[in-house]
Amino acid sequence: MNKLLKQAVEGGSLAVVGMAKNAGKTVTINYLLAQAAIHGIRTGLTSTGLDGETTDSLYLLPKPEITLSAGSLLATARGSLSQGSARLELLRGTRLVNPLGEIVIARVRREGTVEVSGPETCSDLAKVISLMSGEVDLVLVDGALDRVAASAPSVTGGAVLATGAVVAGNVEGVVRETVYQARLLMLPPCRSLNVDEKNLIEQGGIAVSSADGLEILPLETAVDGPLEILDYLTPQCKLLLGGAFTDELAQLLLGASRRLGELSVVVRDGTRVFVGSRLWQQLERSSVDVLVMEAINLMAVVVNPVDVRGRQLPGDKLISILSQLLPGVSVFNPLATGGD
Repeated sequence: MNKLLKQAVEGGSLAVVGMAKNAGKTVTINYLLAQAAIHGIRTGLTSTGLDGETTDSLYLLPKPEITLSAGSLLATARGSLSQGSARLELLRGTRLVNPLGEIVIARVRREGTVEVSGPETCSDLAKVISLMSGEVDLVLVDGALDRVAASAPSVTGGAVLATGAVVAGNVEGVVRETVYQARLLMLPPCRSLNVDEKNLIEQGGIAVSSADGLEILPLETAVDGPLEILDYLTPQCKLLLGGAFTDELAQLLLGASRRLGELSVVVRDGTRVFVGSRLWQQLERSSVDVLVMEAINLMAVVVNPVDVRGRQLPGDKLISILSQLLPGVSVFNPLATGGD
């Protein structure tokens, strides 16, 4: 059993998140499903919303389909059950719905392709994973970057990030954007949080923690970077965010750090950070530390060096550079190396 599959089984569930359409997410899922079948690992599959369509909606080109072996579980909408070649046995409903109907759990009786249309919210996704976990060894979640919350530690045990030539037109661009996204997902945990501070973040609150104690801010959201936050900031304080960390708030904290010095902002996990790459570089060079309450377990970055339009980048070079810049993360092309 290769390292990635072993880690995934230990975590119980794994989100495969693509940085863009055609980054190699479906190929990676098929690779993991095939490896799991070889090693006798029982698998379940779901997705964040609709995925597994046969034609790419952007380029109108055929897409690889997801194939499930006999015995696997599938959580998908009722409207998707008849869209593949696999023979499915309906086991139970979940009372959770998406636009294609109720999410149901089915067992594959004959191997074939499937259309996956899973839950659209993190809470529903966590429930579906829990329902399948008792009957399988590993639940795979087909995700996407705009639904990156599937990789949150409160939802899945680990994550794989799929990248490739579709992300940028050259090696440097692919590396830059991939490392940026990977580092967001791998933000370090804040070791000094107490129980009250963790509860506040979990409940979606906003507060400033300093030597004087915890002060809850009378704000419903910090998304737009309201100037009122400046009134509460002090040197070496922690800004606790139960919601999103955005460009507007990042700009506000950059300005405050020039006056106050060291500041920290703590979000629940890396999926709550929505700061552009150029502004993020400014944050990294500043005295503002961005930390998380729960760290995401990014297990691997998978590389697809071929663009759907035919452009090809040197795969070995991409893998080599990304491996150097992301130590501890497995980087491979599932079609070329198998990821062992």
